Amino acid sequence: MPDSPAAPVVAPHQQHRGGIAGFIRRFAVLIIIAWVALVALLSITVPPLETVGQMRSVSMSPDYAPAVVASKRVGEVFDEYKSDSSVMIVLEGEQALGADAHYFYNDMVDRLEADTEHVEHVQDFWGDPLTQDGAQSSDGKAAYVQVYLAGNMGESLANESVQAATEIVRAVPPPPGVEVFVTGMSALAADQQISGDRSVQVIEGVIFLVIISMLLLVYRSIVTTILVLVMVVLGLTAARGVVAFLGYHELIGLSTFATQLLVTLAVASATDYAIFLIGRYQEARTVGEDRESAYYSMFGGTAHVVLGSGLTIAGAMLCLHFTRLPYFQTLGVPMAFGMVVVVLAALTLGPAIITVASRYRNILEPRRSMRIRSWRRVAAVVVRWPGAVLMATIALSLIGLLALPGYRTNYNDRNYLPEDLPAQQGYAAAERHFGVARMNPELLLIETDRDLRNSADFLVIDKIAKAVFKVPGIGNVQAITRPQGEPLEFSTIPAQMSMGGTNQQMNQKYMEDMFANMLLQADDMQSTIDTMKRMVSLMGEMSATTHSMVGKTDAMAADIAELRDNISNFDDFIRPLRNYLYWEPHCYNIPVCWSMRSV
Repeated sequence: MPDSPAAPVVAPHQQHRGGIAGFIRRFAVLIIIAWVALVALLSITVPPLETVGQMRSVSMSPDYAPAVVASKRVGEVFDEYKSDSSVMIVLEGEQALGADAHYFYNDMVDRLEADTEHVEHVQDFWGDPLTQDGAQSSDGKAAYVQVYLAGNMGESLANESVQAATEIVRAVPPPPGVEVFVTGMSALAADQQISGDRSVQVIEGVIFLVIISMLLLVYRSIVTTILVLVMVVLGLTAARGVVAFLGYHELIGLSTFATQLLVTLAVASATDYAIFLIGRYQEARTVGEDRESAYYSMFGGTAHVVLGSGLTIAGAMLCLHFTRLPYFQTLGVPMAFGMVVVVLAALTLGPAIITVASRYRNILEPRRSMRIRSWRRVAAVVVRWPGAVLMATIALSLIGLLALPGYRTNYNDRNYLPEDLPAQQGYAAAERHFGVARMNPELLLIETDRDLRNSADFLVIDKIAKAVFKVPGIGNVQAITRPQGEPLEFSTIPAQMSMGGTNQQMNQKYMEDMFANMLLQADDMQSTIDTMKRMVSLMGEMSATTHSMVGKTDAMAADIAELRDNISNFDDFIRPLRNYLYWEPHCYNIPVCWSMRSV
């Protein structure tokens, strides 16, 4: 298109060629140099945004949340840890873990406990024979140890502690057939940052590929496409550099989400604003304006749109700073600053590049006439049938709105991360042997004014554990009375009855022998009873005989007494004769005398 068209059109903004637009056009080269110098300075003096994000990463745990407060309270009262960052180290064996796995485990735990800078506490259950069942799977092929690390989850210190623990684990060679995984929410957060940085590179490549394809399709000019890319790249790099500068000097906090979303938002916004500027410039050239008039038409027609759109987005992003959830709170200030830089680049760098490029003939000139008739037809349809168009647009909007009531926010980062991350592999290994809840434990603190280490309070703790287990969504409850997450084997009434039945069965042979002996004893007792009955009968007969003997003895005593009396009478009668016989000296020689004397 010639510089002076046959029918020149007076630009509507011709009378306003001063101000900011005139300043930018006058010092276009210096503005471009200034932006390039700013980008170069930030790139040289400040590390890349991803590196700064790792260095100045803030915690994703809300300090005010009851769960976080309770978790830190547990660490305080047990004097174990002060942060909410922890990892699970999972050992998985092809066969049941043996003595070599225990040797490896003990060595690893000793090294972890020696690193007091990054490790606050090691919950060594598997190393104690009294508690090892609570940290070992039912098949014996897996075990785990929970390690509490320095720094809150998501912070740079926590990520550094995760890396230190991972290096310690890797430094100890596991026995053959045993694999070791470092997993848990803190390990997942650290891997999330690595995955996010890797994804940003892919996203940038795909975005620029799509942008280049669309620009070539629309503008049909390689030079115009390159100019748009220059605007986008410089705006993106400047926004990244400014946010990295603020984060590096600890003026703002960063997170993985902020660094990732900043790139996508900056690329999208910078591309839109570049298309606004070039499109408005080419539109003015199409209607016959000269290059300078087209520039002012472009600036006057788009500057307020770019400024209003950019500040609206920046303000909306800044409002996230006033939320309470760190996932959103950390996005506010970085995204707002990045958006302001993109807007400033679009309002200054973009017009400056267009000014310099328009000085060269045929650069930025439209390659085809604008499709004004098509847009006029669309406008005519809207004006003629506004109700129908409104209903059609509402119907299209309802497609998304109808799905909104069923939306459920999910903060489980595992659902959105690739499966090849080390933490994801650790979760998968743990879930092959443990329940899903074992790698995401929640703590329930019970505080009293007395020592709970007694049988009565153990029963209270067990009742609490049973009540908690009945809550929907609870998959497992571990306590002193439930070391493996389920009641002890012989603590339930059915188990005790079964154990009693087992003991009875073991004693069955002995009891049968005892019953046989008791039967023999019963027979002997029956024989004894019969004998005693016979003895009682004989004793009755003997008693009767004795009674008869007593009567006869009494009668005999009376007879003897009578006999004695008679003998006494006889003796009295015969005594004179006997005395005579005693006096007879020759009685011995007289037989009759001797016999009488002998009587």
